[in-house]
Amino acid sequence: MNQNDLNHIGHRIAQAAAQFVPSHRPTAAQTADAAAILHGMLQAVETYGVTFAHFDGVADFPRLAIQLVRARDEGR
Repeated sequence: MNQNDLNHIGHRIAQAAAQFVPSHRPTAAQTADAAAILHGMLQAVETYGVTFAHFDGVADFPRLAIQLVRARDEGR
């Protein structure tokens, strides 16, 4: 994973965060955690040749990562 990949993850997470209405936007910490989760997921699967494009073909993973973090925080 190179700097362009990391920049792409950050950009995609920012785009996903902006999809939420202002009253339900994720916090900066939640956005950072979601980016870290997405980065970890991509690192884990790059061994198998899976790319962001493959993730995009299945679901909106940046948005799902934010929802995952928000669900975690609601459970605390």
